[in-house]
Amino acid sequence: MRFCYQRAGDLAKRSPMPFARRQPTLMVPMPGGQNRLKQMILYVADRCENARFFGAVKLNKILWKADFGSFSERSIPVTGREYRRQKLGPVLREMVPVHREMLQNGNIKIERRDFGDDIVEHRTIAIDKPDMTLFSDCDLHYVEKSISHYWDMTGMESSDESHGVAWLTRANGEPMPYEASILSDRQPSSTQMSRLRRLVEGRELNTQ
Repeated sequence: MRFCYQRAGDLAKRSPMPFARRQPTLMVPMPGGQNRLKQMILYVADRCENARFFGAVKLNKILWKADFGSFSERSIPVTGREYRRQKLGPVLREMVPVHREMLQNGNIKIERRDFGDDIVEHRTIAIDKPDMTLFSDCDLHYVEKSISHYWDMTGMESSDESHGVAWLTRANGEPMPYEASILSDRQPSSTQMSRLRRLVEGRELNTQ
């Protein structure tokens, strides 16, 4: 993990830190541009080939968690692409056209799996091997962490799990800025709650 923070520091010297910007960070310029996303789709699809569940929803959630987890810890995402808030959770804005283009070019294929009870999965299967020269070991750390997190989840379970504070701050169709990654879904500790009460009480006294 130490390597990751050193890498983040090196990148930060080349460009201003996103947190210093006044406008929300919707995209982060990264080497490879949109092709970076295509290669990561291939990588995740290849890694999840043997997962019991791996549909379109889960693919989006794995990429989202990797991007936002990376940004929250080192101010640099993995793909740098834009996400939108949708009913089933955060979704890459470019996913549909990029995925369609990859299908047309024969980079990927779709395997239909029927689980019964009207549950049909459309699994992305990688045909081409991903070009991993665009990614650092630190990038892959966050992607692997995300894959592991969602590995045993169904699409619906991964969707429900993504409906945290960051998702709740947006309306369907709205962009999800990378700064939303700092919002925590954890319950405040007793110490944090005590500090919050003191701050509220102090504010009330100052306004009387």
